[in-house]
Amino acid sequence: MTLFKNNCLIACLAYLLTIIGFLALTAGFFTPFWNVSTQSDGTTKYSGLLMTCYSSFTCSFDVEQIKKYTSGDFSGFQIGAMTLGIAGWVLGLVALIIIMVYSCFPITVTGVLAFIFALLSGVSGAACVIIYGSGIPNLTQVSVSWSLGLFTGGSALMIAVGILLIINVCVL
Repeated sequence: MTLFKNNCLIACLAYLLTIIGFLALTAGFFTPFWNVSTQSDGTTKYSGLLMTCYSSFTCSFDVEQIKKYTSGDFSGFQIGAMTLGIAGWVLGLVALIIIMVYSCFPITVTGVLAFIFALLSGVSGAACVIIYGSGIPNLTQVSVSWSLGLFTGGSALMIAVGILLIINVCVL
């Protein structure tokens, strides 16, 4: 079966952008470079949603980090951002799977489902970035880094995919 045999160029573009958007969400979410700050002792601290590192080359997710989740060492904005980030990533994965099915079987229902999941993924990711940014206590001592930008770009791409898919579904 040919990819998008009975479908238009918009669906092919949406498919490509979904792959790129999901890869950006994945790389942005699972890396610890959302912000970079210099500690009082001169060390550099790299922080992400899931881990904090003090060296850009050696970073691990250990048992102590897991204990922080269960002991309440994270603030409310971090838990909210993590929850929305995970939701955005999972919804992006579901959107990617559904658009793969839509590429083989261009049924209106499948296109609408892909639209819904892609849009929800992008909105969840955007809300994650907004909550994370609003929770940074001192903007003069922290600089945002490439992981945050990558996750933001992936969220924007997923919103664009949702818009392209609803246009495609309405045109067919």
